Formats: sequence, structure tokens, C-alpha cells
Amino acid sequence: MSKQNWMSRALIALTLWGMSSVAWSQAARPQTAVITVVGLGAVLAGDMAAARDKAIDDAMRKAVQQALGTNIKSETLVQNFQMVEDRILAWSAGYVSKYDILREGAGQYDTYEVEMRAQVNLNDLKNDDNALAELLQKENPRVMVMIGEQNIGYTDRYHYFEVDLTVAETTIIDAFRNKGFEVIDPGQAKENQNRDQILAALEGDSKAAAAIAVAQQAELIITGKAIAKVAQTNLNLGGMKSCQANMTAKVVRAGDARIIATATDNAAHPHIDEVTGGTKAIEKTAKKVGETLLTKVVAEAQKNFYNENSITVQVQGHKNYGDLQQFVSTIKFNLRGLKNVYERNTAGGVATLDLKILGTGAQLARELANKDLTPFTVDIVNVSPNRVDIKIKQQAAEMESISTTPDSTNQ
Repeated sequence: MSKQNWMSRALIALTLWGMSSVAWSQAARPQTAVITVVGLGAVLAGDMAAARDKAIDDAMRKAVQQALGTNIKSETLVQNFQMVEDRILAWSAGYVSKYDILREGAGQYDTYEVEMRAQVNLNDLKNDDNALAELLQKENPRVMVMIGEQNIGYTDRYHYFEVDLTVAETTIIDAFRNKGFEVIDPGQAKENQNRDQILAALEGDSKAAAAIAVAQQAELIITGKAIAKVAQTNLNLGGMKSCQANMTAKVVRAGDARIIATATDNAAHPHIDEVTGGTKAIEKTAKKVGETLLTKVVAEAQKNFYNENSITVQVQGHKNYGDLQQFVSTIKFNLRGLKNVYERNTAGGVATLDLKILGTGAQLARELANKDLTPFTVDIVNVSPNRVDIKIKQQAAEMESISTTPDSTNQ
């Protein structure tokens, strides 16, 4: 080989290596977007430092909203001249890798303005373990899994109660545990819950599933069915049987029995023994279903950070419908982030309200307990991520009761 040819080939090799290195580094480098935004913070009691912090928080939220292309209203959320508690901040801050403040100072109407140039990480959140860890740290939803299973040769639906865990349950439990979720053993429910209620949940009854989850202190419950069968085929499989499995599952929120995620999938596995083949096919299917449900659960949590969340509130203690209406008007005016209130049911001294709010049940309960809601005081009876039970008292009624008590000194 001539020296010239050797040098030419070496040059080509170096060029190709350089191109591949650049391509690899570009693929490995996080995808980012640089966004310029203006954030606002309300100045309360002359505290400019606190207003500046709020303005920076607001700018980060707006930068992430724009970068992710969300279809969310981006105007500053201000109610009763108070900044809404920004529950997007904790999520958004995790995606702003760095920022520069271009301009800052006092704005109009007792606000502080910060113009920011933010660099936002746009990597796919699907496999973002940090985002998932953040979700778990905030709400730590406990998950329960109950999947009915009908393998090849098994037709008795009560067979479900004869095994500790089905193959489908074990596979999905592993998927959620590997991502940090706390999973509750369904064996307790099999022992303590009514069998007809469990079978109804496995057949798709969301209310029955939610009741089981509440009884077992789970926030989410995954229910569904997996069925395996031998597929008829004209192919010569050398004595093997084509075993195929189908599975449907859904995730139900315990607090209000709402379905937040669904998945349907199938898989096949050839095996000389049809029961073993059916087991393997169910396991394959459950893995795919588990991945889909995980993705949707995380996406639902992220969506709730950016959009309104529905919180069920059960109210006791009001004397009549007029008192209830006055209480609703009071919280509409005073609660931060409250978008709307819907009355669902009123009977037997208990009213069920559906609150559209930027927050969780815990945040709402804290606000109800600590906020001045004159003429009402609120006692928190029970709290879950999507439900709050309260008992209200009207201060005017209490004072009137005290004033009408006979004075023994005048008798």
C-alpha cells in the first residue's frame, strides 16, 4: 500500500470517526430551548425580596410552559390581588437548567418584574426518573393491583382466590415497585373484602374497586383481566403450540372512583406445554400493560400540575341550604387557585361539592384550616389526595347562642 493511499484512508477514517463522535455527542446532549419571559410577583406589605422570588418563580413557570408547547393559559394567575400558590413551580424548576436575569425592578400595580432568559431541558419525560421521583415525593400514591387471570385450561373465576398473586399481578407490581411506588399486598383484600365486591371490581366496576382501595388505604388501584388461549394456526411449529394472551386494565383513583388510565395489549409465546406457554404469554402482555399504565399515571400527575384538579369536598355542619350557599361564596372569594365550585349532591345534612383547583387535597385542606373564612370556621375531618371531608361552623350563630344564655347574676 502506498504512503499516499494509507494517508487517504486514515484521513477518511478520522473524518468518519469525527462525524460519528459529533452525532453521538449531539444525541447524548440534552435537548434544550432558550426562552425569554417576564415574571411578575406581588409586593405585599412592602416586601420587595419576597416579590422578587415570586417573580422568578413565575418566569420559570412561563418558560417551561412555552418550551413544552402546552396549551395552557399563560396569563398571571392573580385572585383578590394575591398571587396564586404556584404548584407548577416545583415541577418547572426541575427543567430549568440555568437562567439569566436580563432586567428587574418595580412594575405596575404593586408588582415586581423580572425579565429572564431561561434554558429549559426538553428531554422526553417518559423515562425521566427524576420527574417520577419528584411526583412520588409530593404525593407518594400507594398502589394496589388486582388482576383476574384465566390461563389455558382454567375456567373457574373463583380460582383467583386460591392463589396469592397471579402472574399478571406480580408483573405489574414489579413494574411499579421498580419505579419507586409503594404497592399494597392484594392478599389482605382477598381475606377481608367481600368476594362478590372483588369479582365486580375485576369485571370493571370502578366504584367497587375504589371501595376496596379505600379499605386497604391505597390511593390508586389497578384492576383488570388477563386471558390466555391456544391460537389455531396452519403453520408447522414442530410440536409447539402458539399460546396467546390478551389483557385489559385500568387505574382507578380511590378518592372519587375516577378512571385515570387504561391499557389493552396482547402477546404470544410458543411452547410445547400450553399452560406454561399461556403463563409466558400473560407475563409478556402484563409487562407491556404495566409500562403503558406507568406512563399514563405519570402523565396524569404532570397534567394535574399544569391544569385544574378536581377535588371532592364533603361538607357537614351547615344548618340549611342558605348557609351552604354562603359558605360556597366565601371560599370562592378567599381560596387561592380555586377556579370553580359545583354542587353535586345535598342530602341528610351532608353536601358534596366538586372543586376545580390548582392543588391537591392536602393543599386545599391546609388552606381551609388556616384561612380566615369569616363568618365560618372549618374543621378538617379527613384528607386524601382527591377528597377532603370538613365540618363547618358559623361564628355568628355561636355568638348568638352565647348571648342568649341566661345570666345567672341577674336572677
